Amino acid sequence: MGVHEGRLYVYRLLRLLFEQPLSAEGLKALQEQSGLRELAEISSGAQSLIDFLDANKDTDSETLGKAMLSEYQRLFVGPGPVLVPIWESVYFDPEHLMFGERTMEVRECYRKYHLESIHKNRQPEDHLAVELEFMMYLIGQYLASEDEGQQRELLREQKVFLRKHLATWKDEFLQLMMDSTDCPLYRGGGQLLKEFLDMELEMFEHLEEVS
Repeated sequence: MGVHEGRLYVYRLLRLLFEQPLSAEGLKALQEQSGLRELAEISSGAQSLIDFLDANKDTDSETLGKAMLSEYQRLFVGPGPVLVPIWESVYFDPEHLMFGERTMEVRECYRKYHLESIHKNRQPEDHLAVELEFMMYLIGQYLASEDEGQQRELLREQKVFLRKHLATWKDEFLQLMMDSTDCPLYRGGGQLLKEFLDMELEMFEHLEEVS
């Protein structure tokens, strides 16, 4: 697996964790992630995910799925105050509101590539899973392109999106996660997100073609 294929794998994994509550099928898909143990060699968050999966390998999948649904809703949805906001704008809006200026900025990034979230005006485009999916799209376009100029531009777009959006709220997101749950799945997911995005930022610092 090449560098960018590996990056795509981690973005897909993170989207699986945070897009919606993990059902029994989603947990099975997570257990079948062949690259997770390799990722754990460089990520304590990934190791936490493995520990969670190993500890629950004999747990009834339906029971575990219901528990994860309850925890996802408690952390990211409600009812009641959302403990860990999963939208970028909430971290930067003075009143911590959704559909803020950051949402509009992210929407313009997607529009440049003629992309539109299926959740537009219902689920803000700065939802973590949607931002992860946009990075997946840019990496996929990079891997599909054979034009060096286009590849450089796609790498620059990834760097800019990380610096201006996706990587700007990872620290606060992780801190709220650690303060709000003892669930190893989501604590590990938050750790993996921060560790991976830190690696991404460092990688782009050293890529000559996007300097």
